[in-house]
Amino acid sequence: MDKKDCPGSPNPNRFLCTCILLLLILAGITALVVYFVYRPSKPHFSVARLSVYALTNNVSSQYPNLLCTSMQFTFVLNNPNDRVGIFYDRLSVYVYYHNEPITPPVALPPIFQEPAGTVALSPVVGAPSVPVSGDALTQLTADRAYGVVGLKVVVLGRVRFKSGPFKSGWSMLYVRCDLAVGLKKGGTGTSVPLLTEAKCLVET
Repeated sequence: MDKKDCPGSPNPNRFLCTCILLLLILAGITALVVYFVYRPSKPHFSVARLSVYALTNNVSSQYPNLLCTSMQFTFVLNNPNDRVGIFYDRLSVYVYYHNEPITPPVALPPIFQEPAGTVALSPVVGAPSVPVSGDALTQLTADRAYGVVGLKVVVLGRVRFKSGPFKSGWSMLYVRCDLAVGLKKGGTGTSVPLLTEAKCLVET
């Protein structure tokens, strides 16, 4: 009788498939345990300080609807995870007024944030001639006469999480900070008051 006809003979292909299946199951269980033990929370962003050096109509230009903008934000990034570090990459920051961009995008450097760590960033944003609508200029004049200007700061980029030897894939990062700023006409300076809570919406 041939060996392949013996009912008690082991099947090498079946043994190999069983080993692969067991390895996949163990890998899945390990990944699941790591996820539930080290499941990362989103980073926290807030604006600690704002300096407005220029936010006026560029009257020297032949085009009427141009803004001259120059401002500096100090962002505080908190990592709420005790066991997970965070990589930030391809970060850029913009400022909007009435849903219109009033600064060009400014790139920020890549960052690695230690577990439970805090990082501060202070980018300067602005440009001498930013095109906006006539309605935006009219509203800005009215807001500055009243003394309160609403600004929206947006940070875009991507993040990944690291726990020990494990790293997640990259995911998109969207941060929006809605600010009410105490700023009267001619009131630019090194620091202006933030009239609302400066915490930001973070989506990953």
